[in-house]
Amino acid sequence: EFRSLSVDQAIERCVEDDMEAVGAPGASVTVILDGQVIFERGFGVRHRGHPEPITSETRFRIGSATKMFTAAAVLQQAELGLVDLDAPVTDWIPELRLSGPWLAESVTIRHLLTHSAAVPDHYEDPLGLVGDGALAAWAGSLQSVRLHAPPGTFWNYSNPGFSLAGLVAERASGVPFRELVQTRIFDAAGMHASTFDPAEVMASGNFAAGHPPPSSGDPTIYAPDSFDSWIGAPAGQAFSTSSDLASWAQLLMDGGGVVLAEASAVAMQGRQIDLNLVPGSHYGLGVFAESYKGLDVRQHGGNIVGWGAMLLWVPKERFVVSILDNTMLHLSAAAYCVVDAVLGPEAVPVPDYSTDPSTWAAFAGRYSFWDNRGNPFEAEVAWSVDRFTITFLDAEGAAGYQTDLVQQYPDTFIIDLDGDGVLDPLFDLTFIPRAGSGGPTRWLRNRSFVGRRVVEPRRARALRIPL
Repeated sequence: EFRSLSVDQAIERCVEDDMEAVGAPGASVTVILDGQVIFERGFGVRHRGHPEPITSETRFRIGSATKMFTAAAVLQQAELGLVDLDAPVTDWIPELRLSGPWLAESVTIRHLLTHSAAVPDHYEDPLGLVGDGALAAWAGSLQSVRLHAPPGTFWNYSNPGFSLAGLVAERASGVPFRELVQTRIFDAAGMHASTFDPAEVMASGNFAAGHPPPSSGDPTIYAPDSFDSWIGAPAGQAFSTSSDLASWAQLLMDGGGVVLAEASAVAMQGRQIDLNLVPGSHYGLGVFAESYKGLDVRQHGGNIVGWGAMLLWVPKERFVVSILDNTMLHLSAAAYCVVDAVLGPEAVPVPDYSTDPSTWAAFAGRYSFWDNRGNPFEAEVAWSVDRFTITFLDAEGAAGYQTDLVQQYPDTFIIDLDGDGVLDPLFDLTFIPRAGSGGPTRWLRNRSFVGRRVVEPRRARALRIPL
């Protein structure tokens, strides 16, 4: 599709098509190949209905792409011998107390950085505490939080887990988290447009306003200082530019530069834990690792109210693409399109992730769930030769809402959560087998709720719940 276009024209088409698809008023793009910037420009406007154009130096909130810098801050302390990644987080946050059967002492710092600590992905009041003491005060108030599973059991994305990691870096260094990342990562790496300070962004004058997706119908436009979470800062509150983020990926590929030791840069980009989603996809320490058309890719995106970020790099090809936009949906399709336009990987057949439906009987049974707010509920998973379903039970244990489980990946299925007849891709359910056994599943995982099997199916028949 790019044969008649120059590389610049192909990149422009990639970005403009995805901007139209998600309704982004503007975007900023930087592409690096072999250490040289080969494309850098802005698209569209900073604020819908206003003429000021986006440039490569326009600042955006970057959402969860911030997690890379939190991981780096912790690794700096590990390099100094102050932090042991496999030590309990309570070594640095002794006031952390949790409810439920799995104690805070069972959580290690590595668990936090690999999203395997089983910390529920929910902040009770993310905007309530401000100032340098916010992280510590928040960590001391989590007595009612219940871990979803024994830490280390499986990967499950958690913003609060990275907030705890940020507090570890703060305590180990003796420097408030925002100042630590600003001075020892952003400034050290030459990322002079990157900051956590909304006032600095506003004063610069070159910033993108945040826009909800047009499909939401929400007319709100966000300025950089419309909100600021000191608790959520380590998980997703930084501001940056496409050029700064691209230089960060280049630094990691080059072995960490003046910011990290080579071993730390390698560990960040390593395959630390299987996602149990798309086969071959893993998480490192603040970085996703995956395959794309035969390429070994690293990436991290960010979606936050009003803004989106996507940073992708291919170490073997010495390639980086950084794309920021001013709506909540990041331009991931554009990033992979730019990979195609610049690197031209060979097309590969779409993988067939389906498995023999008869094997799904091993997933059947009753599951006891806890959601991210600590609310319990139960559901029954049932298989027959013509249907695979989950039935959510009421308070008395009677059958309630039932929906089909539709396979997405080998052990992952999506459901129609709200009964509107449309599958909800954000509500995927992944069956996690017993570690190393290959036997029947024990856990049923979603980012918003996790279930543990409490009743296993009879061997002689599949369960079917009538409504």
